[in-house]
Amino acid sequence: MRGSRDDTRAAVVAAASELLTRGGPELVTLRAVGTAAGVSRTAPYRHFVDKDDLLSAVAAESLNLLTDAMRHGVADVAAGGTPLYRACLGYVRAAMERPAHYRLMFGDFPIDRSSAELERAADECAKVLWDLVAEAKDNGRPSGDDLREVGTLLWAALHGLVDLTLTRHLHEPRTVDGVEAMPKLLALAIQNWIPPQG
Repeated sequence: MRGSRDDTRAAVVAAASELLTRGGPELVTLRAVGTAAGVSRTAPYRHFVDKDDLLSAVAAESLNLLTDAMRHGVADVAAGGTPLYRACLGYVRAAMERPAHYRLMFGDFPIDRSSAELERAADECAKVLWDLVAEAKDNGRPSGDDLREVGTLLWAALHGLVDLTLTRHLHEPRTVDGVEAMPKLLALAIQNWIPPQG
């Protein structure tokens, strides 16, 4: 029975994620999600208190995907650059592949009561980034830079690049094209405090 309950919850979250992609948070209602998931009308209410609770689960899953994208970036040594650079590139690409989910996590739609699941996902995502910043510092960054300040600045730069690219503010001829120039822009954003390789 436990597996069936978990399967239903996963189906509800997947349906909410798909509705979010198609029409933003406004399209996600517990009734619409139940219909899209092919479960009974009351099934979503057995797993989620309300829409806010459901969107919190979708946001947690989305943050976990960003964290996984950073880890995959670190592991992709063939891509070149430092582990931190590759993680940042993975993060930005994953965020841009799912713009509605990115906006749910970091945009104008507030999740008023974040779940413990969402808080854990946010902590893990930040920890992966902070650990990579610490590793970069240990490999040659001058002491004195506060880890949390540097990590926060880098995180803000990542989101600025994603947001300005998604909203089409980064484009020729006024600026470089955000999509095409993203690898170089990331390298420029962190080159002052990433030690040279080799």
